[in-house]
Amino acid sequence: MCEDVLRQLAIEAQKYPPLSPQRQQILNRLINKILKSDALGHPQHGGYHPSFYEDIRNEALQITLLQVCQKIDAYNPTHPVMAWVNFMLNMKFKDVMTSYNRRGLTFIPRSKLGQVTQIPSLDDLDRDIGVEETQTNAQLLQQFLEKDPEGLLQSEHVRDRPDVTFQRVALTKYVEDKTWEEMAQKFDISLQTLYSFFDRRLQKFMPYFKKYLQE
Repeated sequence: MCEDVLRQLAIEAQKYPPLSPQRQQILNRLINKILKSDALGHPQHGGYHPSFYEDIRNEALQITLLQVCQKIDAYNPTHPVMAWVNFMLNMKFKDVMTSYNRRGLTFIPRSKLGQVTQIPSLDDLDRDIGVEETQTNAQLLQQFLEKDPEGLLQSEHVRDRPDVTFQRVALTKYVEDKTWEEMAQKFDISLQTLYSFFDRRLQKFMPYFKKYLQE
């Protein structure tokens, strides 16, 4: 029954011109139905740290839903709507993962409880150059982020949001262990804006991290 409703909405949307109020209204209903569908897929599920997987899937899902709206005329009514949606979701998931990999933000298997990060693994630092045995890796990272020895992390912030500094975002991500979606809600900033800001500044601060975490 749900698939029949989705198909009817998709066909109905195709009857109206692009950008028309009627089409937009129907597409909104269609998107809401898709999001509530039990058939909505989870591409390549498994093997990822949970928070990282959800970040990637959510980003891919947002792109997919946008394409549903933009390419509704390409939908073939002889095929199930959710099959069409999940096909695009799988493709977009791969695209987003490829984009992360190109920027060096590769995933870490869930078994290692990794995080999305280009910061050198503190486990690696412990093994390769040694850290104080009385301090855990998490404590070292937290202390560095909080102290910010040269005041660099607190000097960079999201545009027009001086309260959302790189230091605050990093502490929320690595110490509080929040997902990107949770952080976007907490700071009232779009996930894409928040992630782009963090990604660019992380590249910039990489020597700073290495300088103090590898001492």
